[in-house]
Amino acid sequence: MTALSWIIAIGTFLGGLAAQHDLPSPVAGNLALMLLGASLLTCPVLWRIPTLADWLTGRMRAMACLALLLTLPLALIPAG
Repeated sequence: MTALSWIIAIGTFLGGLAAQHDLPSPVAGNLALMLLGASLLTCPVLWRIPTLADWLTGRMRAMACLALLLTLPLALIPAG
């Protein structure tokens, strides 16, 4: 599960950086912010801090990240 978290965290972080630099400015801000938020939700290193570990459980974190990733196409509709 940790390996999957790392893959999603790195992929969404790089996607957020690419969205900031490559997409038109009205769409790039929302999309990049959602991708960077998903990256923070899945980063295993951040969630080993005791205060953050008490804030959200692993399952809640995974569902929040999944919800962010599934709503990304809604942010891309105005770009089309």
